Amino acid sequence: MPDQPKMFLRALFPTFLHEAWYPGFAAEKEQLIRRIREIREEDQAGREYSAQHYPYGFTSFRSRDRLYTDPAFRNLVDFMFEVAYDYGNKQYWNLENFELAMTQLWCNINSRYNYHRDHVHPYSQISGVFYIQCESDAAPISLKDPRPARWMVPAPLRENRAENTLITTLPPEEGKLLMFPAWLDHGVAQHHAETDRISMSYNFELRQKNPG
Repeated sequence: MPDQPKMFLRALFPTFLHEAWYPGFAAEKEQLIRRIREIREEDQAGREYSAQHYPYGFTSFRSRDRLYTDPAFRNLVDFMFEVAYDYGNKQYWNLENFELAMTQLWCNINSRYNYHRDHVHPYSQISGVFYIQCESDAAPISLKDPRPARWMVPAPLRENRAENTLITTLPPEEGKLLMFPAWLDHGVAQHHAETDRISMSYNFELRQKNPG
C-alpha cells in the first residue's frame, strides 16, 4: 500500500473566478471609450433609467444590452468567447453537446459618488465585467460568499485573505476581463475618484447544440 499523507486539506464546492487581459486593449482603449460615450449620448431611455436607478452614473442595461452586435466591440466579444470557453473547459463542462451564447453585453459609466448594489444575474451560467477606464483609486468590485450557512458562526481569522473572508474586494484593472458564476453576489462600492470608471458587463448561457 503506498504511503498516504498524514494530513491534507481538500477544497470542496469552490467558486471559480477567471481573470484574463485583453491583448488588443492598448490599441483599442480610446476607441472603446469614445464608443461608450457615444452610446450614452444616443441612449435617452438609458439616461432616464440611470437618473432614477443609477444616480451619478450611466448604464445601458435596461435599454441597450445587445452591444455584442455593435461592430466597435467585435474583437472584444471574440476575446470574451475565447475566455468563456476556457473557463468552462477548466470546470469540465459538457461543451461537446452544449455551446456558450452571449445573451447580454452592456456598458457602465460610474461617475463620482455612483455605486452598484449587490446583485446576481439570473438565467445565466457566466457573468463578469471588462474594465476599460479606471484609475488606481477607482471603486472595487465586491464579491460575497454564496454559502449562507457560513455566515452563522464565522471563525476568527489570523489573516484576512480573499480565500477565507465572507466578503472580498478586487480592484479594477484596465484591460482586465473578470469572469465568475452568474449566481455569485457582487456589487460596486461608491466611486470617489474624479475620473469616470468605465466598464462593460455581460452574461453567457449554455444552450444545447443542434443535433443536425
